[in-house]
Amino acid sequence: VQMIFNDIYTDQFPDTVINYIVKGHGFGTEYGACVFPDDLDEYDIATGGKFDGVELGLHNGDEILLDYDTFYSYLKKVCERYLIENPDETYSIITALNDYRLRYNIKD
Repeated sequence: VQMIFNDIYTDQFPDTVINYIVKGHGFGTEYGACVFPDDLDEYDIATGGKFDGVELGLHNGDEILLDYDTFYSYLKKVCERYLIENPDETYSIITALNDYRLRYNIKD
């Protein structure tokens, strides 16, 4: 999980969090990808690729499936680390985290 988040460049981080993750859309990096169920097409679903949660995978084939709550705990830590160096982004990042929590009914 950390390798994929670490691969997001600082200037891409807010856009990735706000425009992808909180809306339930995945993203890819040089080393791997983060995939949500809504990212799957009909072929993926028909061939047994359906899942519930967030799938993270490295391009070497290692994969992990996290439930939304567990993924949120990682996302929150990464956002907190990002905000230490980018405090001017606090409002947008906190708003994005709250949107994710509401979307997946997560208690904080």
